[in-house]
Amino acid sequence: MLGVCVLVIVMLCIVSGHAHAQRTVLDDAQDAYRSNIRTWLGPISAIARRLFVLLAGIELAVSGIIYTLRRDSLDEVASKFLLKFILLSAVLMLITSAGYWLAPIVNGLASAGQVAGVSPVGPSGIVDLGLSLAWGKIDTSGLPITLSALETSLWALCSRIVITGSFIVVAVMVVLTWVEAYVALAGGVLFLGFGGSRMTAQFAENYLAFLFYIGTRLFVLYLLLGIGVSTIETQLASMPPAMEPTQMGELLAISVIFAVLTTRIPLNMASRISGSASFGLSNALRNL
Repeated sequence: MLGVCVLVIVMLCIVSGHAHAQRTVLDDAQDAYRSNIRTWLGPISAIARRLFVLLAGIELAVSGIIYTLRRDSLDEVASKFLLKFILLSAVLMLITSAGYWLAPIVNGLASAGQVAGVSPVGPSGIVDLGLSLAWGKIDTSGLPITLSALETSLWALCSRIVITGSFIVVAVMVVLTWVEAYVALAGGVLFLGFGGSRMTAQFAENYLAFLFYIGTRLFVLYLLLGIGVSTIETQLASMPPAMEPTQMGELLAISVIFAVLTTRIPLNMASRISGSASFGLSNALRNL
């Protein structure tokens, strides 16, 4: 455990020394994932369309048998077939134009959170803010060579490492959520193909609910980023340039709370909002 702690300290010190020279590495990684994952949409949409046509054919055949056994009137059968055809056409439209209809669900919620006001909207900007707080605002230069000064230097080093780690955790959470959204928007289109039948339509509903889940996570995440950044900046404005260990501890505690809130609250709130969501697709196919 001691060796692991020493290794983490060394790596964080190395990262802190070179992060400004590589300030866009996290943004570039996120963009690389987005660009590569987008290539999935075309082939997977084609598979989803074939799956949907197969299941929709089975659904129409099953519905015809049910209408015959019930001895429904011709007008009633025609109206139900028309409504079912319109419903299935809407699902097929989502499959064929997934990049146009589905992306605004996630991007719109994320943009709403960004409008609330947050400066470092990208993961690299979040890391840079943490580095500027930890290694720019906490200054230990000019301390005398005394035991108390050594204690202050060690406490400053611990504060710098924890603050840097907290902001790295937040940046990783942003990248993780966005990559999860990219995978859902491009690869998850396959599950819309299951919307062609009453037996499998729940998979399509769960997929649409998951898109709202991801969008809600991004919305709440950016809201908390705005609050956390403004709180930390306000705290720094009230602190003197030469911080005492107690003041460093306050900044450390605020940074840790910032990381915990931005990693826990979006998950909990998104699961609460979208956990019981139902679009009624499967019920509509059963009732028509």
